[in-house]
Amino acid sequence: MKNTIFRPEVHRRIAYAWVLGVIALLIALMVVLPNSHLNSSVMALLPKEHIENVPPALEEGFNQRLDRQLVWLISPPQPDDQAPVLWWQQQLKQMAAFSNTSGQMSADHQQQWGKFFFDNRYALLDSATQQRLAGDASAQSDWILSQIYSPFSGISAKELNNDPLLTMRSAQITQQQNNRTLQLNNGWLTSKDPQGRTWYLLHGELNTSSYDIQSARQTVKKLDQLKQLVAQKWPGTQVLQRGTLFYSDYASQQAQQDMSTIGSVSGLGIIILILLVFRSLKPLWLTLLSLTIGAISGSVAVFILFGEVHVMTLVMSTSVVGISIDYALHYLTERMVHGEDESALVSMKKLFPALLLAVISSSIAYLLLFIAPFPGLQQLAIFAAAGLTGAFLTVICWYPWLSRRLPVRKTLRLGFIHRWLFYWQNGKAFRIGIPLIALLISVAGFIQLKTDDDIRKLQTLPPEFQQQDRQIAALTGQHSDQKWLMVYGESPEQTLQRLESLESALNTAKQSGWLNGYRFLPFPSEQQQQKNIALIKQQAPEIIHRLQQAGINTTLPSFEQPTVKPQNWLNSVASEGWQLLWLSLDNGQSAVLVPVEGVTNPVALKQMANSHSGTHWVDKHTEFSTLFSVYRQHLTTLLGISVLIIGVLFLWRFGIKQGLRCIIPTILSLGVALSVLSLSGQSLNLFSLLALILVLGIGIDYTLFFSNPAGTPSTSMLSILLAALTTELSFGLLAASGTQAISGFGLVLSGGIFAAFILSPLALPERTTPEKIS
Repeated sequence: MKNTIFRPEVHRRIAYAWVLGVIALLIALMVVLPNSHLNSSVMALLPKEHIENVPPALEEGFNQRLDRQLVWLISPPQPDDQAPVLWWQQQLKQMAAFSNTSGQMSADHQQQWGKFFFDNRYALLDSATQQRLAGDASAQSDWILSQIYSPFSGISAKELNNDPLLTMRSAQITQQQNNRTLQLNNGWLTSKDPQGRTWYLLHGELNTSSYDIQSARQTVKKLDQLKQLVAQKWPGTQVLQRGTLFYSDYASQQAQQDMSTIGSVSGLGIIILILLVFRSLKPLWLTLLSLTIGAISGSVAVFILFGEVHVMTLVMSTSVVGISIDYALHYLTERMVHGEDESALVSMKKLFPALLLAVISSSIAYLLLFIAPFPGLQQLAIFAAAGLTGAFLTVICWYPWLSRRLPVRKTLRLGFIHRWLFYWQNGKAFRIGIPLIALLISVAGFIQLKTDDDIRKLQTLPPEFQQQDRQIAALTGQHSDQKWLMVYGESPEQTLQRLESLESALNTAKQSGWLNGYRFLPFPSEQQQQKNIALIKQQAPEIIHRLQQAGINTTLPSFEQPTVKPQNWLNSVASEGWQLLWLSLDNGQSAVLVPVEGVTNPVALKQMANSHSGTHWVDKHTEFSTLFSVYRQHLTTLLGISVLIIGVLFLWRFGIKQGLRCIIPTILSLGVALSVLSLSGQSLNLFSLLALILVLGIGIDYTLFFSNPAGTPSTSMLSILLAALTTELSFGLLAASGTQAISGFGLVLSGGIFAAFILSPLALPERTTPEKIS
């Protein structure tokens, strides 16, 4: 078959067939492109794992809502000068990016808040009143008397007349005690730092996801402008901010900046390299042709399978350039050196077996990425496999016809290549010494190799962000640990009853030191509200009697109050600041979040959650880190199996001696890649293991070209040198990225490819009779 397809008349038909194939790809692209879209959400890159038994809609609803929250703390130069804070709130309200903003509570809102609690004061009894009423009436009556006779309480006759049991006052005191760091000041929630500065709290909720790269960039730019303006108008004003938006925007900007810089340098380096070697523009446009058709093939495959492509997939797919260009360089190098000695089809016939094995091995290596549960990597796997195949077919089908007048450089000085190959084929010091050095480097690095699957270390936030987060946590008492308990049920009432059954366990956990604190939704179930009304109705006559005996002129109030429905509470101003923690679906399924802080024993908290029906412990960082660890272990096993299978195939295809010469460079290049990672101070994680898979696919290509009996070693060495240089330009520069995950990816690839290039001549058969250096 190999001989048949390279007969001129047959190959011409194949070339025409690929023309039709490319036309079909273009038509397919025109059809699927209008119905596809570019996804720029960073969340789309993460695996879609759902909490067991929790309705996915509840989990996703909370995730979307939490990711859209922003918090600002603004400190004016003068503590009581609210002008910069009011200006900031006004600017936020004018921004279309926000669906809701809050800051100062107006007098009307304060009246509505007071009226709601007064109208429902018996149903919504605070926990302190419940405890006092749990015994006899003396505890509550004594507390009321202490409040009346306290010189600091300021109880008026009107308040006592309207609420003789002081349930409203007790609720306010309990609320203030639960929020010791923030105080209500002229309608603002404020806090003071150790230096005495006053900080005003503002809140905003975005219209769109914080992970939407384009809208996030616009919003952050606008907020940065506001920070500059407020500093100009009121010098000395300080602004602290927190939200997923800022972290997401920073990460995407850094990644895009890295990729843009690295991509530009990489592209320019490859162009210069081709012009220097071939001294002609023809190889340049030929390589661009195969790359373009490869990109079209990859795009069509991704759009058909996924219906979309992620912007990061497109950026990462530029790495495919470093591999697909190899096919073109191998053939063009062969033609440049032997163009006058053989026909274009003969050159292709010589290279075809090695090129075919190369595209198969690289595609398999990329397709291994598909098992990772990350949509971005799955798209990259499909894009790369289809793109490499498209570039390969372009080289095989069209290059023999399009490269006919390629300049031949028979006088190309390859002395250094001849000497390098001579020593490899004739010197045992090279054939044994260099692999031995690679083995020692691998062992040295492997001894120091550490694994770290902590997702937080993949993207380190700048010190400015970390400092602001610490300040906001200190001023508000609210941390960004993303650790909470989720309580859910088939109805709002079941959810609230399950939540109430959890409170005593939370108090026990706090007393045990498993956590420092928690935020508990201040809204009781209907069952508890009825108990509250019944309790105070039972104790009230005796309390009033005791107050009258003490000389207080008061009468028994009416207890005819309905219970409060959850939706009515959510629609009232009383739920402001708490709505974020409640979510209900149309079918009634509901969930409540209980954020916790200062967690010291997550295992115990998880066991506590498991012992309560409808309760789940949520720790996002730990969950993702565990997921990364599991898939790293799976990929390690898969990589080992792949090496084993490839080794068996090499032994079967080339025999034991030649098979070992082919597989040893590949295995050592993997070891050196790991060594480079560990010696640079980085740890092994999922992303560095993914890079190791690519080293396997690319490294095999190099030994395959030397194992091709029809190939010329010096020409193969030159083409491998060019391929290694272009790959280093594409991948190696990733090591300079400021993002640790990308940097580790680049380090592994760079070290592995360099080792594979150095060791690849080991695949050449050893000469039994030494020859002279030509």
